[in-house]
Amino acid sequence: MKLSVTLSLFMAAAASAFALQSSPTATVQRHTTPAFVKAPRGVPNGRTELRASASAVATGSSSEGLSARGGGIGGLDIPLLVYFGLWYLGNYYYNITNKLALKATGGASGFPMTISALQLGIGSLYGIYLWLAPDARDKPNIKMDDIIKMLPVAFCYAGAHSASVFSFSAGSVSFGQIVKAAEPAFAAVLSQFVYNKPVSKAKWLCLPVVIGGVILASVNELDFAWAALISACLANMFAAVKGNENKKLMDTEGLKERLGSVGNQFCITSIMGFLLSIPFVLMREGGKLGEFVEAFKTVPALKHNLIASALWFYGYNELATMTLKKTNAVTQSVANTAKRVIVIVGVALVLGESLDPMKLIGCGIGIGGVFLYSIIDNIVKPKAE
Repeated sequence: MKLSVTLSLFMAAAASAFALQSSPTATVQRHTTPAFVKAPRGVPNGRTELRASASAVATGSSSEGLSARGGGIGGLDIPLLVYFGLWYLGNYYYNITNKLALKATGGASGFPMTISALQLGIGSLYGIYLWLAPDARDKPNIKMDDIIKMLPVAFCYAGAHSASVFSFSAGSVSFGQIVKAAEPAFAAVLSQFVYNKPVSKAKWLCLPVVIGGVILASVNELDFAWAALISACLANMFAAVKGNENKKLMDTEGLKERLGSVGNQFCITSIMGFLLSIPFVLMREGGKLGEFVEAFKTVPALKHNLIASALWFYGYNELATMTLKKTNAVTQSVANTAKRVIVIVGVALVLGESLDPMKLIGCGIGIGGVFLYSIIDNIVKPKAE
């Protein structure tokens, strides 16, 4: 348990160290190959190179990669591969420690809302520490108007996290992750009908594959529970709304400069998400918080896994956000797909969860559909033109 807490602190520190890397200038590339493969010097390969300031890199499009990383061996960008590895490791251990903390308090009938809120709170404390520590991270210079505009994103962030924790408390982690893989279906519906951002026909045709995979994975699920399914779907809805609201938020004039970095935005969102979660904790579990405090004092499995899961969650999310901003769209799709496979299979093996053949087939179909959804417009666009 103590080792897990130590490792999670290392993970969070790694994320912070990545955020602190900066240089006066950096080279931004539009990649046609995976971001972790470095192009030979002097070979343009049809790529457009732009010189940009470090601040432009920090706020650049997610479809642009950062080539000023260095440290490559044999054509591979080793530092970026390490960052991907830490991201996967953090996500993997978060899911394990989160499930163990939930089990220690009785699962769905215990304190899922309290645990989810405290995970945001503990992670926020680490982010605040970085602002206070000398030469760690510059503080943001935001206004009250900025905070008000960030409320929808923070609320959806907290909602997505809480609903995910509820799902994992009611059923298996692997099942919850499979259902959460169907998030593009929710994003497509919201983009098309709520945010008036049409989704291509090709993407719509991918959604039945995703949904069909989830249904297949659910057929023989030993730990199936409607609460787990509904909570995971709710998490998808919150995540989809958050994505759209975040795009609107980032269009606010001068906000990126006032925030200063992706790490600052994530920390502020976490703090606001924690504060917004408190009323829901009091409404749902306020009458038995004394039991939780007693359990936290007397049950080592709860205390250690709660703290570890909070630090894993904060570290891997911040690291993932910054890593994906430094890669192209295809690399992001591959990375997210690989992450889900590793987490679903790895966590199921460690926690002894069901890996029924039908569940694995459904998982493969669903995640494959998500990957196809992510890249289909790049595939069919040349034909459309």
